[in-house]
Amino acid sequence: MRIDLPVFRLLLLTFLLGACSPGDAGDDAGNPGAAEEEPENELHLESQQIQDWGIQIGPIGRTSISAELTLPGALSVNENRTAKVAPLVAGQISSLRVDLGSRVTAGQTLITLNSPEFTQAKTQFLQAFAQAELSRKDFERAQILRESRAIEEREFLRRQAAYERHLADRRATEVFLHSLGIGEDRMRELEAAVDVSLPPEDHRAMDPPLAIRTPVSGVVVERDAILGDHVEAGHALFTVSDLSSLWARLDAYEDQMAHLRKDADVVIRTPLFPGQDFPGRATFVADQVDEELRTVRVRAEIPNPHGILKPNMYVQGLLRFQSEEERMVVPADAVQLLEGRHVVFVLMPEEPGESHIVIRAVDVEPGETISVGRIIESGLDGSEVIVIVGAFNLKAELTKGAGGHGHVH
Repeated sequence: MRIDLPVFRLLLLTFLLGACSPGDAGDDAGNPGAAEEEPENELHLESQQIQDWGIQIGPIGRTSISAELTLPGALSVNENRTAKVAPLVAGQISSLRVDLGSRVTAGQTLITLNSPEFTQAKTQFLQAFAQAELSRKDFERAQILRESRAIEEREFLRRQAAYERHLADRRATEVFLHSLGIGEDRMRELEAAVDVSLPPEDHRAMDPPLAIRTPVSGVVVERDAILGDHVEAGHALFTVSDLSSLWARLDAYEDQMAHLRKDADVVIRTPLFPGQDFPGRATFVADQVDEELRTVRVRAEIPNPHGILKPNMYVQGLLRFQSEEERMVVPADAVQLLEGRHVVFVLMPEEPGESHIVIRAVDVEPGETISVGRIIESGLDGSEVIVIVGAFNLKAELTKGAGGHGHVH
């Protein structure tokens, strides 16, 4: 947290008002010998020096992060939100509706094919539908005749079996058309065009192209289609992926395996966007070690609502492990090594009559350094205002003082 100079002076004034009164100042003025010797490891600075040296102060932070692992890796599409779009029958590409980078919605046509196999499938469906309709009517008449005992039971059963067989044939051809992407609305249109007065073998399908549609919404990230090309069944023509969510594929070394777990918090960072974190969550930890790299694959799902991150970018992933108890944390540069001791520079209340800004180096016991700063195990109580930027300059100035303290003008 940064505190600008005007706010700094206001803080300083508050310290001064709380630490002294006019009467106290007068007593010290009348008794010069009552002033105490300056403590060691203190600097008395002017306000202008604070500004010139780039000193910034702020409160001590808190974090629930207990440990972190930094893992290298790369981004990829989220395979749970990605589809390979391929025809189930062979044909010739008759039109292209999209290109690389096109944004599409589920059910949208990407390409159309002229396919004799598709035309044959529609013809088989129309013939099966017409035959099933004739058998249905024949069976319904048989039911009426059976009730009046005008038909033998054997004939009734023959007509019933014929109807059930033709109905099964119709359903089989309908399922095949569904698998090719023909929806219910289009299926009903085909049925409505059937003239049951004609023999089933006279029904032939028109030859409109087969529309190949995407099953998911997203962006076209791969294309392998040219107008006029002949394509085989199962050949992927497009890849569509929802890029609002990506996978980070990270590699952990064997000695880090004990710390890996699914559902750990993950933060993705890349030098292309310095200072910006992309949070996510681990969704998979491999059950085996890669034979060649001797690493364990960790996969994390990373929200990407604005499309800033791109598949195949190299990244660093921070796996964060949380604890129930919060600990004190300060910027890593706020902790300095002074004469073999770790210190943090703390803003002190001014003594009565003191006109300078007093900053003291306080001994601390630091913990590990994590991405949000340096853990402080002891030495501070958390209420202090400390130097968060410029601590090295104060250390350099302090070490120049003969007695470990001094006024700097």
